[in-house]
Amino acid sequence: MSSASPPTAPPVLPPADPKEYNRLHLDYRRPMPRPEVRGPVIDFHCHLLAARHAKVWFETAGHYGIDLFCSMTPLEEVLGLQRDWPHKLHFITVPQWQNPSLDDWLRRLEMFYNLGSRIIKFHMAPRTIATRKIRLDSPQLRPIMREAADRGMIFMSHIGDPDLWYHGKYADASQFGTRDQHYAMWENVLQQYQDRPWIGAHLGGNPENLDRLQALLDRFPNLYLDNSAARWMVREISARRDRAREFLIRNADRILFGTDQVSGDDRGFDFLASRIWAHRMLWESDYDGPSPMFDPDLPQDRQPLLRGLSLPPDVLQKIYRDNAVKLLARAGVRMGDD
Repeated sequence: MSSASPPTAPPVLPPADPKEYNRLHLDYRRPMPRPEVRGPVIDFHCHLLAARHAKVWFETAGHYGIDLFCSMTPLEEVLGLQRDWPHKLHFITVPQWQNPSLDDWLRRLEMFYNLGSRIIKFHMAPRTIATRKIRLDSPQLRPIMREAADRGMIFMSHIGDPDLWYHGKYADASQFGTRDQHYAMWENVLQQYQDRPWIGAHLGGNPENLDRLQALLDRFPNLYLDNSAARWMVREISARRDRAREFLIRNADRILFGTDQVSGDDRGFDFLASRIWAHRMLWESDYDGPSPMFDPDLPQDRQPLLRGLSLPPDVLQKIYRDNAVKLLARAGVRMGDD
């Protein structure tokens, strides 16, 4: 891995095509009741990438009843956001993605920690492993993991990716590996750090296989899953609606709400709203119809339906808030508990 270089600002892009995020011609500014949750709603997995994106970010989230955020924000943007939006964000420790040297990552870990971060993210998707030539169980990562564990931090990881990708862009197993290999890697490291709270992003990266996820939760009592990634969750949770509903109810104490929302110069109110709208309809409602978001992993004539799970109020209370409050408290963080 090469040495660090100065951070690169996100590029200014043309406005996103509304056909990609509002296929149904919805009025996203139409009022929607807040989630029926006591206390602030916490988005545990998102990417507010720049302070200049914050105004529309918080406006959109507030419109849909999302109050607080655990964000993977570049270190260079953290102080400005802390100054202008105090008490709204908890920052997740991440490397400098453009040039993630391990020495720089260790320095950033300390700086993030000094700014209050108590969560560290390890992005180990198949393409990431293939490109950076480093795995979750690589010896080079051990100093970072030890340092984070010694500081009492919560671990988060992105393992796996959609099944459609394993049969498409990752079909060359000699280059990208197999899903079973990726999960064996994760389980080996989970075993080594089984005393640490650990969050598996995007329903552990495998919402297509609820049996795998249940086995992981049963084996590792400190493992939690977040339900982030709007298009992925809409497609795969809707496709197995009844089983997914049973799974989330059974594991209601171990699931965290997350949008995987990513800010951008080209992403205004309606784009951001489309993701939150889809999440809320998926978890809270009995909606059964087209998704407003175009899914690039499927052809135009096979776009997925959104089939709402209509989760019980006590389950939504845990997923939207209580689980996050309790988990953060284990790392000494008070967020959304007042």
